Amino acid sequence: MEAQSEYPSFFYNNMAGPPAAAAPRQEASTTHPRYSMERAAQQQSPAQPQFSTHPQTQSQPRSTMSFGHGGSMRDPRYQNALVPVQAPPSTDNLKPIPRAAKTVNDSLNAETRYPELDKILAHGISYQYENMDQERAPFHRTNLFEIPDQIFEAYNQVQVLTKMGLFAEIGRAWIVVDHMLYLWNFSSGGDFQEYAEPSRNNILAVNLLKPRPGVFVDSVTHILLVATSTDINILGVAATPNGRPFNGCDLQIYKTNMALSAKGVNINIIEGSAKTGRIFFTGTLDNEVYELTYQEQEGWFQPRCGKICHTQTGIIAQFAPKISFLSGPQTSEHTIQMVIDDTRNLLYTLSSTSTIRVFHMSPGNVLTLAITIPFERALSHIRVTHGLPKVLDRTTPFVSISVVTSQQGRRANLVGTTTTGCRLYFSAASAYGSGYGGDRPPSDMQATHLRLPPVAPGEKNGNSRDFGASSALGTTRKAAVFAPGYFICCVGKEELSDTIYMAAPDSAKILFTSDMTQNQVTLWEVGSWLDPESRIEAIQSMTSPFAATPTPGGFGNEMAVQFDQAPTEIAILTSNGIHIIKRRRYVEILANMIKYGSSNPNSLGVEGEVRKFFESYGRAEACATALAVACGALSADSFDSRAIGKVTDTEIAELARKFFIEFGGKARVENEYDSTSAPSLDSVRVSGRHDGLALYTTRIVRSIWKVHIVNSAATPSGGETFSGAVPVSKLQIIQEQLQRLSEFLAENRTYIEGLSGAESLMRVGTRVEEVAQQAEHRALHSLVQLISAMIEGISFVLTLLDDKLDEVIGLLPDTVKPQVKELTFETLFTTDAGRALAKELIAAMVNRNIQAGASVDIVADTLRKRCGSFCSADDVVLYKAIEQLRKARDTTDIDTKARLLQESEHLFSQVASTLSLETLSDAMGEFLSLQFPSGAIRIALDVAKASDRGNLAIGYLLDGSPAEDPRRKQYEARSAIYETIFPVLEALDEEASRSPATLDGSLSDSQLRHQVAYQVVWDSNDEVFQSCLFDWFFSRGLSEKLLSFEGPTIIPYLKRRASTSIQHADLLWQYYSRREIFYEAALTLRELAMSNFPIMLDKRIEYLSRARGLSNCRCPVGSRQAMNELLQRIQEAMDVAMIQADILRKVKDDSRISANKLETLVEQLDGELLPLTDLFNRFADAYGYWDICLQIFQGADYHGTHEIKRVWQNLLAKLHTDAAADRSKNIHEVVSDEFRNLGHRFSLSEYIFPPEDLVPMLEIFAVENVPDTMHTSWVPQTFLDAGVSAELLLRILDAMFYRDEVPFKGSQRKRLVRDAIYVADKWFRTAVKKRTKTTVFGGVDQVEGGFKKHYVVQTLERYKGILSGPADQALAEKLERLLNDIRRV
Repeated sequence: MEAQSEYPSFFYNNMAGPPAAAAPRQEASTTHPRYSMERAAQQQSPAQPQFSTHPQTQSQPRSTMSFGHGGSMRDPRYQNALVPVQAPPSTDNLKPIPRAAKTVNDSLNAETRYPELDKILAHGISYQYENMDQERAPFHRTNLFEIPDQIFEAYNQVQVLTKMGLFAEIGRAWIVVDHMLYLWNFSSGGDFQEYAEPSRNNILAVNLLKPRPGVFVDSVTHILLVATSTDINILGVAATPNGRPFNGCDLQIYKTNMALSAKGVNINIIEGSAKTGRIFFTGTLDNEVYELTYQEQEGWFQPRCGKICHTQTGIIAQFAPKISFLSGPQTSEHTIQMVIDDTRNLLYTLSSTSTIRVFHMSPGNVLTLAITIPFERALSHIRVTHGLPKVLDRTTPFVSISVVTSQQGRRANLVGTTTTGCRLYFSAASAYGSGYGGDRPPSDMQATHLRLPPVAPGEKNGNSRDFGASSALGTTRKAAVFAPGYFICCVGKEELSDTIYMAAPDSAKILFTSDMTQNQVTLWEVGSWLDPESRIEAIQSMTSPFAATPTPGGFGNEMAVQFDQAPTEIAILTSNGIHIIKRRRYVEILANMIKYGSSNPNSLGVEGEVRKFFESYGRAEACATALAVACGALSADSFDSRAIGKVTDTEIAELARKFFIEFGGKARVENEYDSTSAPSLDSVRVSGRHDGLALYTTRIVRSIWKVHIVNSAATPSGGETFSGAVPVSKLQIIQEQLQRLSEFLAENRTYIEGLSGAESLMRVGTRVEEVAQQAEHRALHSLVQLISAMIEGISFVLTLLDDKLDEVIGLLPDTVKPQVKELTFETLFTTDAGRALAKELIAAMVNRNIQAGASVDIVADTLRKRCGSFCSADDVVLYKAIEQLRKARDTTDIDTKARLLQESEHLFSQVASTLSLETLSDAMGEFLSLQFPSGAIRIALDVAKASDRGNLAIGYLLDGSPAEDPRRKQYEARSAIYETIFPVLEALDEEASRSPATLDGSLSDSQLRHQVAYQVVWDSNDEVFQSCLFDWFFSRGLSEKLLSFEGPTIIPYLKRRASTSIQHADLLWQYYSRREIFYEAALTLRELAMSNFPIMLDKRIEYLSRARGLSNCRCPVGSRQAMNELLQRIQEAMDVAMIQADILRKVKDDSRISANKLETLVEQLDGELLPLTDLFNRFADAYGYWDICLQIFQGADYHGTHEIKRVWQNLLAKLHTDAAADRSKNIHEVVSDEFRNLGHRFSLSEYIFPPEDLVPMLEIFAVENVPDTMHTSWVPQTFLDAGVSAELLLRILDAMFYRDEVPFKGSQRKRLVRDAIYVADKWFRTAVKKRTKTTVFGGVDQVEGGFKKHYVVQTLERYKGILSGPADQALAEKLERLLNDIRRV
C-alpha cells in the first residue's frame, strides 16, 4: 500500500508559474472595395423600351420602408453590406517574379469573367448602339478585288441563269453561268479555273464541304458539290496552302465518278457537317430535307451514292423521283436557308414562309425533326413579354438565320434577322432539363431576346420608343451574324445597289459596365455604314470563327486576344467585286482617335476623345490600350505574310505615352480612415498604369502562358520524338512585343510614378501616400522583372528549338525527361524549378555540342549572347571545368593529367556558389576515379562555404539547433554537401586497408592519397564540417579517432552532442581525463550522473564515484577552491544517490508491495536522481522506512525537532512490532542494536540523534514494554555505546527524576535512580582507568576524562532519600559503595 503524509514546505518545489499573458486584442478585419474610385460613376443605360399592340396593365412598384436618410435596406447598394469578405492572402513574402506571375494569373482569370452571351441577353430587349465615323468604325475595308473581264465576258453569253458565291476558306469566289462553273482566285487577280457540267445542264447549286473521313485519300481536303436539274456530282478538291494572303492555296480538282440523280428536286441549297462529313440538300419544289450518302466502294445492295428523304417516310419517298402524279399538289413553301451547328448536332432550316425547323443529327444517317417554329410563334413570346415594336410584325419575315454555337452560348442557339433588321435570339431547352446536345435533342425553342435596329443615319436618339420605329434597316435583303456577334446587314438601296450596316459588340464597354453593375449586363454595339455601290451576293468569314475561350465564359472578350489572334476578316461578294472588311482592334481605334481627333469636326478633340475612351472603358483597359499604341504594337497585318505593319507615327506614339502616364491615376490606400495601425502594402489599390501594364503583358503572352514548351510523339520504331509546341514565328512576335514594352518602360521610368524609385518617395506628404508609392513601386518593379525574364526565357526556348531537340532531350537524366515534357512557359518564366530544368537543358546542349566536336567557349558564348540569364559567366566556367576533367580522363601523361585536374579544381572552386548538389557529386566522382580525392574534398568544402556566405549554419549549430529556426535550411544544405565527402573517405579507407603501408621504404600511392586527403580533412577550419565529420566517425564506431583528435573543434562538438547523447558524454569525460583536465572530467561525470538520460542508478553512483576520485587529483595552481566546491557538490549528489539506493533496496525487499506496484516503483527509483523532497514524501515516509527518513533529514540539514521526534517514535514502534512478531529475539536487544547503530551513524548531527528526546523515549518504552527482570540498565548502556557522553546522560536522567512525570512516579522513579547510578558508575570507572594527577587551583586531585567529582557526589547524595525501603537495600548499598569510591579519589 501507499501512504501520504504532510511534510514541511521546504521539501516541496514552488510550482506556481508566471501569470498568464493577456490574449492579444483581435483587430476587426476590413474589406476592400473591389473597384477603383474612377469606376464609381457608372454610366446609366437608357430605360428599356416597352412596346405593346394591346393595352397592358402596368404593375406599380411596391414601396419599401426607409429608416432615416440612410436608405432602404432593400436598396441593392446595401445588399452585400453585411456579407463578410475574406481578405486576400498576403503577398509580402513573395519575390518579385512570383508576385508578377500571380498578377498575370489574376489578369487571365479576370479576362475569363467576361459575361456569357446568355447573361448579356438576359433582358428580353436591347437597342444600345453607337454609330461611329469611318476612323473609329468597328470594321474597315482593307481590300477591293474587282471581278476580272473574263467573267464579264462569260456573263454576256448567259442564256438562262447566273449565280455567284464564295468559298472563302480556299480564297475563291465561284460564278455559275448556265452549265459553266468558274472558280476565281480573287487574291491573285485574274487567276481562275473553270468546270463545265458534262451533261450541259444548268448548274443550280454548288458548295464546298468537308469530306466524310476515310472515303478519299488524305490529299483530298474538300469535296465540291455541283447540282444540276438532273443530278449532283461530287468532285474531289486538294487545297494546298501556298502562303499567300486571304487563304491562298493551290487547287487540284479530281473527278470521283460519284453522282446522284436529283430529278424533280430542283436543288437550291447544299450544306454539310464539317464534323461528320454528312451532306444535306433541299429544293425549290418542296420543303423536304434530303441527305446524300456516299461511300468508297459500291456494294451489292448499296450504290456509291444514295439519297435519303428525312422529312417523309415510305419506299416511294426515298427512291422515286419527284413527278407530279406521285408528289400530289405542289406547295409554295420551300427552304431558303440551311445552317448546321456541329457543336450541338443540330440542323436548322428557314423556309420561304419564315418557318424555322430544328433537326437533330444522330449517328447512322438519322435526322429527326425536333421543333417547328412558325414565324407567328416566334413573335408570340416577344409580344407577351415586351410587346411588338413597329418594326416587327407578321409582315417582316426572316431573311436569314445564323448559328450560335455551344461555345458561345449555353442556351442561346440561333439568331434570326428580319427584313427590318431586327435580330431575334432563340434559346432552346430539353425535356431532360436545361442541358441538351449530343444524343439529346431540344424539345422547345423560343425567341427570348429582341435586338432592335439602330436609328437611321442623321437621326438622333430620342426616347426609348424611337428605336422600335427605326427604318434604318427597313429593306434588309441579306444578313449574317458571326461570332462573337458581328452583324453584317445588307440593306437594299436601289434595284441593283445595296448598303451595308456593320455592327460589333463593344466588348470593352460590356465588360466595364458588367464590372460596375455586377448583376445587369447590357448588349452595347458600335456600328458603321459602308456603301459598296453594287448589289451584295454573298457574305462569308475569311478567318476561323472567333473564340477568346472554348467556353461561354469569356468567349466574346475581344480585348484579351487582340494581340495574339488575327482580327476577323469578312469577304463580301458584290456584283462588281469582293470587299474585304476587317474588325478594327481597340488599339487601332485609339490610335485613330489620336490621329484624327483634331481634324474630325464631330469629335471632342484629341484629349477629349481620349478622355471619353478612358471613361467608357475604365482606366485599366484604356491604359493597356494606350500602352500598346505607345509601344508601337503590331497591327493586324502582322498576323499573315502580307506585311509587318506597326504604329510607326512618332507623334501618335508620343501622345499615347503622354495619356498612359497622365491619365493612369495614382495608387491609393484603401480604408484610409483606419488610423489604428500603419497601412499594409496589400491594402493599396495600385494605379491604372499598373493595371494597364499587367493587362497588356498578360495579353501578349496569354497564348503561351499555360502551354507546354515541347510536344512529344511516338516514332514508328517505338521511340519518342520532340518538337516545339509553339511555332517559332509566334514566339518571335511575342518576344518582339515584350522587347518593345521593356524598352518603353526603361526609357520612361523617370516619368512613371512607381518606377522612378526614391525620387517619387521624396514628393509624398503623408505616411499613407508613402505606403501607396511603395506598393506601386513593388508591383511595377515585379512586372518589369517578369517581362525581362520572359524575354530571356523565349530566347532560351528559341535556342533550344534551333538545336537538335531529340538529341538534347536524349542526353537528359531519366528523372528529368518527364519534367521537361511537362514544362510550361509559365513555369520556365516564373519558378526556380523551371530555371533548374533550363539549366539541365543547357548542360545537355553543351554536352551534345562537345560530343559533336564543338568548343565549349563557342557554345557557351552563343548561349550567353542569346539568353544570358540562363547561361551566366559562372555556367561558362563550369563547362570549362567539366571540359578539363574530360581532357584529364583522356590523357595518359601523368604530369599533364595532374595539371588538368588542378585547373579543373580551380575552375570548380570559382563557381562553387552555383554548383548544384548533383553536379558536385558527379564532379567528385570523376575526381575520385582519376585518383585525385583531395581535390574532390576541397571542392566540396568550397561549395559548402559558398552556399552559406553569412555562415548562418554555425550560429544555428552553436545555438543548439532549434527546430523552427530559419537558419536550419542553411545547415541542412551544408550537411547535404558534406555527405558527398564521406563516400570519398570510405573509398580511401578501403583502398588503404588493401594496400601495403610502404613500398621500397616510402609510402605507397594509396597510402599517400589517404594521408593527403585526411590532412585536408583535419586541416579544415570549417566547424560545421568538423561536426558532421565527427558524427560520421561516431556512426561508424570510430570513437577512438575522436579521442585521439587534437583539433580545437572536438571539445565544442562533444559538449553539444553530450546534451543529447550519453555516448558522447562518455567520450567527453574520457577526452578530458586523457588530457588530465580533471576538473572538467569530474564536472562532466557529475552532470552525466545528474542528467535525464536513461541510466541505471548503479551507473550513476559509479559516475559520481569516478567524479569524486577525479576531484581528489592534482589540479592547476589557483583552481583548488573550485575543485573543492565541485567535490562538495559531488558528495552531496552521492549522499542523495546512496539514500535513493537504500530506498530502492528496501522497496525490492518490501513484501507489502504488489508486483505491479513494485515494477512502477523500481522504474521510478532506478534512474534519475530524485530530489530529497520526493524521496521523503513519495517513498521513505510513505512506506515507513524511518531510518532512511533520518538519513534524508541529515542530508537536507533539517532541524525540525517535532518531525524528527515523530520519525524516531515511528521507528521505535516499528522495531517493537517487528520484534514482537519474531519471538526468537528479545525486544530490548532489537531496539538497543538499532538505536546504537543509528547513534553511530548520526553522531555528528545532534539534531538527528537528540539524546534529550531519545533517552526519555526509550526509558518510557522500557517501562511499558520490557520487563524489569530482563535487563536492569540496557537503556543507558545503549546510549553510552552509541557515543553519548556519560555526563549528558546523567544530567538527562537526573532531570527526568526531578520532573516526576508519568510513568516515573512512585516506585518507578527508582528505575531512573538505578540507571543514573549505573551511568555514574560507568563514568567513574572509565575515568579511573585513565587516572592522572594534576594540580589545578590548589593542587586538588581530579580524574582525567572530564569526570566531575563534586557534581556526581551531589547528584547521588540526593537519591539516598528514596532508597529507604527494604526492597531498595541492594541498590542503596551499591550507591553507598560508589560514593565511597568516589570520595576516596
